Amino acid sequence: MKRLLSVLIIFSGLFIMACSDSSTNGTDISLSDLSSDASADISPDDTQVNDTEPAFIPFMPKKPENPYIDRPFIEEYNSNPSVYDESQQELIILADTSGSSYYPYPLKVSKKGFFITEDGKERLIEVISEPENLISAAYINEKLIMITKSDIIIHDSKSNTLQKSHYDEILFNSLVCGNNQIYILTDKGIGTYDEDKITLPDLSGNYNIKTAYESEKFLFAASENRVYAFTRPFAVDSKPDFSVELSGDKSAGIIAGITGDILLPENCDLIVAGSERLLCLNADDVSKAFDIKTPEIFTLGRVPLANPRYVTKMWDGGFVVATDGGAYRITDRDGFLEWRVYNYERWVASEDVRHILVNPNKELSTLYFATAKGLSYVEFKRETLEEKLKLFVERIMTRHDRDGAVADSHLIKRGDLSTNIPWDSDNDGSWTSYWLLAECFRYKVTNDPIAKANFDKSLDAMLRLRDLTGTDYFVARAVIRKEGCQLDDCDNPDDGKWYTSPDGKWWVKRDTSNDEVIAHIFMMGHAYDLCADESQKERIRKHIAGIVGGLIDHGYQLIDPVTGKVTTYGQLDPKYVNENPSGKYGDGGVRSAEMIAGLNLAYYMTGEQRFLDAKKFLMQKHHYDDNIENLWDYPFHKGNSDGDEMGTEAFFVLLRYEMDPKLRERWYNGWRKTYENALKYHQGAWWEMVNAVVGADDYKTDVVARWLRFAPVDMIRWNMHNSHRKDLIPPPVNYYKDAAIRSDGHIIPYNERRCDRWNTDQFRIDGGMGGFIEMDGADVLAPYWMARYYGFIVKE
Repeated sequence: MKRLLSVLIIFSGLFIMACSDSSTNGTDISLSDLSSDASADISPDDTQVNDTEPAFIPFMPKKPENPYIDRPFIEEYNSNPSVYDESQQELIILADTSGSSYYPYPLKVSKKGFFITEDGKERLIEVISEPENLISAAYINEKLIMITKSDIIIHDSKSNTLQKSHYDEILFNSLVCGNNQIYILTDKGIGTYDEDKITLPDLSGNYNIKTAYESEKFLFAASENRVYAFTRPFAVDSKPDFSVELSGDKSAGIIAGITGDILLPENCDLIVAGSERLLCLNADDVSKAFDIKTPEIFTLGRVPLANPRYVTKMWDGGFVVATDGGAYRITDRDGFLEWRVYNYERWVASEDVRHILVNPNKELSTLYFATAKGLSYVEFKRETLEEKLKLFVERIMTRHDRDGAVADSHLIKRGDLSTNIPWDSDNDGSWTSYWLLAECFRYKVTNDPIAKANFDKSLDAMLRLRDLTGTDYFVARAVIRKEGCQLDDCDNPDDGKWYTSPDGKWWVKRDTSNDEVIAHIFMMGHAYDLCADESQKERIRKHIAGIVGGLIDHGYQLIDPVTGKVTTYGQLDPKYVNENPSGKYGDGGVRSAEMIAGLNLAYYMTGEQRFLDAKKFLMQKHHYDDNIENLWDYPFHKGNSDGDEMGTEAFFVLLRYEMDPKLRERWYNGWRKTYENALKYHQGAWWEMVNAVVGADDYKTDVVARWLRFAPVDMIRWNMHNSHRKDLIPPPVNYYKDAAIRSDGHIIPYNERRCDRWNTDQFRIDGGMGGFIEMDGADVLAPYWMARYYGFIVKE
């Protein structure tokens, strides 16, 4: 009662404002639920507060007028290609063997032969020996046709025989499947294979045909710089109806591939992929000429990869291009045309992509890549974000749950999830906090008892980080149960500073940083208000009061229980914040925000006057309030993603639990400077959702949904390579050197770059951890389920 009276006297009128700003959000939570949860059991000495008395209501954003509807979209699943690196199968082409009773689909062809599977084992059927190599292959009527520069080799699957024909006066370039026959492309023109008959062009021909595509009206063919149109039906002695030399400002460079009947980016009879550019050609059979176009998305600086090898039609009306730096395709995402890149290591076993196979007539057909290190493929599935993210929950429960704590796991064999080993981290509290929040929000939205059980288990894990330290105030980085331990370092962990818990049953990791402290403060408020039962609320109150009270008692420093000295990054005190160069010019604003956020939350939960007194002392004597409002202006804070994450977690608490409207306005000003100058450019789901939840009107749920759609289902930390791309420009804000965005203004999608959490910027283009680490993905779940809880994303 004492706490309530003081709050009412000091902040009279605030409760009415808070109630008027709050609203229901389209989920199963109501404002009355939140008020009841927030006001129950707030006394640290077990004194119960009457739930019917008025109490401070944490800030709630307005109900969105136009929430994002979670409709099905096309998700892409990779083949985990690097698992198969050991085989090192260098492929040159994939043959479409649909309908064959003998050849597997797709049929993999190497320089010396093709691969079949017998008794569950794959083996190479060698068809040639040195010195020549196969350069192309095609399938028709249970026969596999293969060529070298001077040989045609036919494998008859019915008789399991090989027929080889050698030609001295003609050079073979490629084989192309037509509607009813195979086209043999040569330096003399176009030949055919049909009804077991090889027909080659006249040796006097001078059409050096490299690639071809058959449409309903024409057989299009191309040499290095000229495109021909032959009226169908084609005969070997046919002359082209018309042609065009691609030169000057209409040059594509050396033509590597053509495909046709394209709808994206616009109607094109023919797409020409050249060494210098892409072109769109339309054939006019009346004027006997080509109309040549260069859509804006084809212009230099927009196309992502150079050096094309092959191009083929995609089932969505677009096309996909193989290059020596990966593959890319054009795609329409909610009316926005953009390039989708398939890069090493997540999507292709090697950047050296030689050939692509896809069924353009079957929606969601698998996309196959023949690379210098074997076969890779992408499978497509139409699903909602909620359906996609079920796999994230399953992954965490299956491979990342360590007595409720959540973090990365390690893989003994690169990319092989069956070799998974759970792993402790320096930041168990930070990473677990995202999982705990996500499951709390998911429980409030769906009432799923599994989500509540996960919340309960991880809340125990978070509280254990203080309970096992032997102190009231200290929180560990991580703890490891000794009995039954199945981690990598059960016997004597050496990846940091450890000691044994007072009960002798746990390893406790010490030298805790301020990022762990703010992680507990950041998530415990929502956990307390929304999902905790009465006994859990009592534990949370004591937990937060112990941590924040310990900081007050130790001069606003986190003291290591073994050394009795401040931890390496445990300074939240005025001297560090305002005098030490690292604080004065670097993260003093962030640490000020963390400290005041903790004091606000501790007072909200306990009503103890000492937390208000400490807040008043730090603001009036040491201008922590100014530091918070000017957090972004610290010269060495800029470009610090770790600081951005910790600052955001602090603002998340400050803007929810600040009782003084004038102070809340100042905190909001501090948040907005950080958001406007840095975070909005990241185009990240978490930053945008925090912006929405703290009360901004310019939140972007389309950005949230786009980022979530691109989050890779496979969260293995592959080495990813983008610096060779041609569509990159410097980022709009200064972060790391290895940083860029696409020339169309979008960040590189998450599934095309390295896996990182929110303490790392969205602009990194290269790097990773070699495929030996799997992230848990809780940081992907948190913004989605927070958006669902607050009504910014709704089910269709």
